[in-house]
Amino acid sequence: MSENQNQSPAGPSSQEKSEIADYYDGLKQLEMHGYETGVKKARTALFVTAVLIFAGELISVAMTGLPLTGLVIGIALIEAGIFVGLAFWTKTKPHMAIIAGLIVFVGLWLLAIALSGFQAAYSGIIVRIIIIGYLISALKPAKAWEDAKKNL
Repeated sequence: MSENQNQSPAGPSSQEKSEIADYYDGLKQLEMHGYETGVKKARTALFVTAVLIFAGELISVAMTGLPLTGLVIGIALIEAGIFVGLAFWTKTKPHMAIIAGLIVFVGLWLLAIALSGFQAAYSGIIVRIIIIGYLISALKPAKAWEDAKKNL
């Protein structure tokens, strides 16, 4: 008898089930890798945002002629530290970290507008749009990464 005739009509053998499961696991890993690229972009954008926020605060203080005090440096470090923390949070909860980053970034921008007028709305607008664009583009892969991680 041929090998196909010896199989029971109940279904595939345990070896075939194992091969199918291995194939499925490989596909899941490949899918996760694709999502991780988007999450890494968001992580990088959050780190870059931290650096730009810190540098921007110091530059704006220097341009206004205010003294560079410990308080000013402390505030700039806290603002930058928030984005560094969010960047590290993308390793476990990327979707929430990106949403929080967007909210904090836009919130700081609105606070700058409220404190210094509409000049702050236009200063650095190209950089702000690029950062917001990177973060928004990473939302979908971050959500997909979290969903795929739950299904593993």
